[in-house]
Parts: sequence; C-alpha cells; structure tokens
Amino acid sequence: MMFRSFTNKLLGAMQFVAGLALASMMLVTVADVALRFLFNTPVRGTYDLVSVALLVMVMFGIAPAILQGADIVIDLFDRVLPAGVLRVLQSISALGAFCAFLFIGWSMWGPARDAWLYGDRSLELGLPLWSYWAVAFVGLFGILWAALALLAARLKKQPEGGEPT
Repeated sequence: MMFRSFTNKLLGAMQFVAGLALASMMLVTVADVALRFLFNTPVRGTYDLVSVALLVMVMFGIAPAILQGADIVIDLFDRVLPAGVLRVLQSISALGAFCAFLFIGWSMWGPARDAWLYGDRSLELGLPLWSYWAVAFVGLFGILWAALALLAARLKKQPEGGEPT
C-alpha cells in the first residue's frame, strides 16, 4: 500500500513537472516569435530554454505514460487470448521496458561523464551540460520506477476481469 502511494505521488509530480515544461516551452516559443516579428528583438536563450524544457517534458512524461498503460499498445491478441496469457505478455512487456531504459541509462553515462569532465556548456546561455544530464537521470529514475511498479502490478494475481491498480 505504501509502495503504491509513493508511486502515485512520484508519478503525479513527474506528470505535473512535464506539463509545466511543455507549457513553458510553448510560451517561450510564442514569445520569441511574437517579439521577433513585432519588435525585431528575440528572447535571448530561447534555444537553450526550449532544449531544457523538451528534455524535462520527455524524461518526466514517459514514466506516467508507462504506468498508466498509455504507451503504444497493440491489442491484437486481447480478444482471443486468455487473461492469464495476456498478464504474462504484459509482464514480459514491462520487464522489457525496464531493461530497455536501464540500457539507455547505461548508454547515457559516458556522455554525461564527459560533459562533467570537460565542462561542456550550452550554446546561448552557457549552462553546464552536466545539469541537462542530471535532469535526464532524475527522469530516468522515475521511468525505471514506473516500469518496476507496472511489472509488480502485472505479476500480482488479479481477479478475473480486474485491472491492476
């Protein structure tokens, strides 16, 4: 019960942050285009701000989508296979998502370490790129947590016709 409560709070917060990032990305882009058109003065740092907001939106938005089952679903076999077989297939899918994102995290480690060691900076605002990677790893933690929570829900025996919660 405590696991489920923590998971719901964590993923709710991640979804909220992803929504804020999307809204800020849109507002900065609209402001940049409007100011560029009306006064010929663009918003300084738009490229960097949109880059950070896009990173936050993607990395914080994937976890709630995974847990809610809102990722890409092909329900080709849902009507013909028994519920137990579907639960096994969904468990394999959740385990596959966990392994895939674990591999992505492992692949991210090298470039993140290089950004830290060499002091890479963003183009317009000069933000340290290691901070981008830190945000990505926080989001990746949430994605891995969501995949594990989904796997735990799928492995739990459900009553016939019941959805895991």
